[in-house]
Amino acid sequence: MKSEFFEQTRQYKDRVLKQIGLYLEINHTAALYEPVRYALQAGGKLLRPILAQVTCEAVGGKSQDVLDAAAALELVHVFSLVHDDIMDNDDMRRGRTTVHKKWDINAAILAGDAILIKAYEAVGRVNPIYLTRVLNNFSGAILQVCEGQALDIEFEKRDDVTLDDYFSMIDRKTARLFSLACELGAILGGGSEEQIAAMCTYGMKLGRAFQVQDDLLDVLADQETLGKDVGSDIQEDKKTFLMLYTRQHANDEQLQQLKSFAGREHLAREDMQQVIAILDRIGTIAAARQEVKNALEEARVSLALLAESNSRELLSKLLDMLEQRTF
Repeated sequence: MKSEFFEQTRQYKDRVLKQIGLYLEINHTAALYEPVRYALQAGGKLLRPILAQVTCEAVGGKSQDVLDAAAALELVHVFSLVHDDIMDNDDMRRGRTTVHKKWDINAAILAGDAILIKAYEAVGRVNPIYLTRVLNNFSGAILQVCEGQALDIEFEKRDDVTLDDYFSMIDRKTARLFSLACELGAILGGGSEEQIAAMCTYGMKLGRAFQVQDDLLDVLADQETLGKDVGSDIQEDKKTFLMLYTRQHANDEQLQQLKSFAGREHLAREDMQQVIAILDRIGTIAAARQEVKNALEEARVSLALLAESNSRELLSKLLDMLEQRTF
């Protein structure tokens, strides 16, 4: 299912990459643009810009109608990754050295800022009929992403974080960009207000499932497949779904066992196997998988307002694919 979905959406990805390239053709400051190009050439699934285009077609528009906004979505996503890697002090992203490790923190901050400015340059080119609404939604969503990141950092210093707090945070930090992608696709495709609202819900639930899966993959995936450090959430004692659920359901002995892995400089494969075994006994992994399934089913319900089409079928296939993803 995974390869089928990406094969069927390859043309959407190629269009966005070409469009992004247009924004970087002319520059004269290598110290700034070399890190920018490096960050943007790291690959990735480009799910957000693909979502924008497919959603646009699903409400009766053409993918070209949302192409600039789709490019802006990927630029914003990459901007957030560059800055997140600095804050999390991660060494790897998408199988490559992170920007701040390859250059330095100052270069990475400037590169992220430049990418964000390019995102606004791109979104400013959408159909003037929708420009005010698109810009307002775009800016509001980016601010929510920043709010989510701020909450994520704040949670590291708190011991009273609940699962409700966690969902409020990931709905901003992760899910909002998915929701924005679907929202902009529906707006620029000329969808009805009901369709726009439904696609916002689709994207939000999809994004929630995506983040809980990321929490799972931090424990279950291997580093080569994931393309970034595995076990980093455990080492940093981050307030992920896994850790918060575990705190609610584990006994004291299990909590102490898991606490012994926090703060370590490196978690070996054997360490991760012990962590997985503990989480399995508590029921954490099963609970996370059920949370993913529930969110994806809620997203699927939102597709009912769309007419039958190849694009709607792609949106449904994406949900199937995400449920099984391993990276």
